Amino acid sequence: MNILVILRMVPDAAGELLLTGDGLGIDREWLDFQLNDFDDHALEDAILLKEATGAKVTVIAIGEGTNRILQMAAARGADEVIALPCEEDELLSSRDLAATVVDLARARSADLVVCGVQSSEDLFGQLAPYVGAMLDWPHISGTNRIEASGGGLHVTQERGAGVSVTYEVVLPAVLGVQTATKAPRYVSGSKLREASKTPIGRGERQASSFTLSASIEGLRIPEETGSAQQLGEDAENVAERIVAILESNGIGRR
Repeated sequence: MNILVILRMVPDAAGELLLTGDGLGIDREWLDFQLNDFDDHALEDAILLKEATGAKVTVIAIGEGTNRILQMAAARGADEVIALPCEEDELLSSRDLAATVVDLARARSADLVVCGVQSSEDLFGQLAPYVGAMLDWPHISGTNRIEASGGGLHVTQERGAGVSVTYEVVLPAVLGVQTATKAPRYVSGSKLREASKTPIGRGERQASSFTLSASIEGLRIPEETGSAQQLGEDAENVAERIVAILESNGIGRR
């Protein structure tokens, strides 16, 4: 089995955000970047499948700081690591990235493509469906368990409200991972130092065949209109304060 894993570096959402001068984007110059958490879980599932089946794992990464992330992937067990070029202030478009992933999947005769179910720049989780559609392979998103089964996989998908469903998947396929079968493993410093010698390949970006169906007209930072109030923990006191707030705003009266 040949597994292709996609790792995306995304802005740290906890940092302060500033808009670009034209108001059409986020100023990325001073942002910190980190590995997309869901992609980290996708990598772990790929390594677990390798340990269970002897699969080959190829990891591609895109965004600022990819070298250290690829070294971490090699330390965890990836067989081949590839960095994709990316402009410093580039927003990672799932449409554009999908074309490159498809090209690499075909070039490496991949049987399975895995990525995180979503990212802070792909909140609707479009990457896995795009790749699946372009390859004409089945895809499942929101997975929380992947197990080898004969020549295929047993894949469990979380449906919410404590309900999940398990599919029997025939390869090739594309999976959007929500939670790995096991928590991502810790990598020791000695393994990271050893993995720093791993050669990092350089991939090429492919042009997307998609055409834009919408564009951003403007962004704005939400205005601060008030502050939160801590009402305490005593139920009777909290109720009294809520009633007082409602009365002071003309919403209700006793």
